[in-house]
Amino acid sequence: AIKQVLRSNLPFQGPRLDLSAQVFAGFVNLGFNVSTLSPPFNIYANTPSFVLAAEAISAFTVQYYAGIIPLIIGDEQRQLVARIGLHEAAAFGVLRTILNDGVNSTVPPYTFTMAELTNRTSEVVNRLGGCGVKDEGLIVPFQLGAENRTTSNVVPGDVNSLAHARFEREILRIVFGTGNATMPGGLFPDGFIGALYQLIIKLKLS
Repeated sequence: AIKQVLRSNLPFQGPRLDLSAQVFAGFVNLGFNVSTLSPPFNIYANTPSFVLAAEAISAFTVQYYAGIIPLIIGDEQRQLVARIGLHEAAAFGVLRTILNDGVNSTVPPYTFTMAELTNRTSEVVNRLGGCGVKDEGLIVPFQLGAENRTTSNVVPGDVNSLAHARFEREILRIVFGTGNATMPGGLFPDGFIGALYQLIIKLKLS
């Protein structure tokens, strides 16, 4: 679909992506303020841990689409991005629902619950992003709940129940795991690609 809209048959170049257990463990370690959990967190060890990692990546994607759709030039291009974003939002909802089914269950082999884990990892994401509370756990205070009326948070959003939006530098700070859009690491150890990323590097827009 993307090639059809761009009218290009050229292959898409992508950055090196590190989906190792160690990378995701680094984010969890930050959440619990430890050098490493015992045993080390492994997203591939069980279904809840894997779904948590998938949900996190899906959340970044949905938030980025929410941020950039108004900036897309061209009706055909904007429609493409909107349709991809809607599909990703549906997947995100499914993953959140799966996590919420075990919200009060412990995450094996640890003693903390899924609710605590999502809250702690959300705090890390927000800290790295540096633009306020846009990532939320499954249980939140009333002031962060939908329209300030609930603590249950299957579908996260702002006070008006609208999707949070993130932009390029926020996403890079998070996926790099460094809190700096010009300092690669984490999921993209060699950095990102594209003209926008090169501009961020050139202008030192951390």
